[in-house]
Amino acid sequence: MADEQHDLAGAEAEARSEAERAVVAPASKHEPRATNVEHSSGSVERVEGGSVSINRGGAGRVDADDVSVSLGGIGAARSERLFVELGGVGAAMAGEVSVRQGYLGPTLARNVRLDQAFSRLVVAGNASFGPRSGALVVLAARTDGPVRTLVDWRGALALGAAFGLVAGLIRGRAGRR
Repeated sequence: MADEQHDLAGAEAEARSEAERAVVAPASKHEPRATNVEHSSGSVERVEGGSVSINRGGAGRVDADDVSVSLGGIGAARSERLFVELGGVGAAMAGEVSVRQGYLGPTLARNVRLDQAFSRLVVAGNASFGPRSGALVVLAARTDGPVRTLVDWRGALALGAAFGLVAGLIRGRAGRR
């Protein structure tokens, strides 16, 4: 009886160890991607999978079809759909991005939705902003909601022109000496 329990415990430990390696180790070209990966507490360097859920933890890089983050963060995410609640993402490239009460770094997406969230840079086809949301720079074909941006595309164009003018004047003076 004791030997059976010991064998069972060893098999469970081995299965857990294989699951942890699937989360941490990137899939090679020959290995299929894991379909569902759930990660709670702690951090991992890289996660790949069809559907990735991070709860009270973090990941350096995530590459998946669906990514969900709750009370956690990701350094860089590439996915078809990205949902963040009470967390943050350093940089994102996705089809659909939704952030509720969190932070989003530079983002490239088809559709972005921010609710009580802030983003440094949004480049999107459609950008929607809920109450108490904002972004430093927004480059979007269409924006909805009470967005507060520090610089929109017109402001960015004016700043670029002013910077070019000042840089040209400084180069002109330096060339005369």
